[in-house]
Amino acid sequence: MPEPSEAVVRGAWDAYRAGDMSALLALVHPDLEWTYLDPAFARPRAADLPRRGQLAQALKRGQVRALTWDIEELAAHGDQVMLVLHAPGLDQQRVRQAGDRNYLVLTVWQGQIAAMGAYGDGAEASRSAGLG
Repeated sequence: MPEPSEAVVRGAWDAYRAGDMSALLALVHPDLEWTYLDPAFARPRAADLPRRGQLAQALKRGQVRALTWDIEELAAHGDQVMLVLHAPGLDQQRVRQAGDRNYLVLTVWQGQIAAMGAYGDGAEASRSAGLG
């Protein structure tokens, strides 16, 4: 049986894939804590972007760039969910090369994604999520 946190993340993903930004944002806490890796740098330091409005803007930019994201891995441990996303051609749009992948750890709190952190690789993300 999947963790409740996994169900929230899958629900958000399904809404994104369906193009339903309202349904997706309903599953994201208004005060989302988002730590990202700036794609303009080969070795970026984590930076914070507050609020889900920034997330909505980033997702729209991805749609404009016609990136197609696929879940390569999703694993939950309590309220932490590690998500590995693959987008063919992504590395062509950023300096940091990561095999066209983004490695994320999402924290689910009270049925919403409350935090999202980006990591440089899968091992780092897995450790952060408490998976290994």
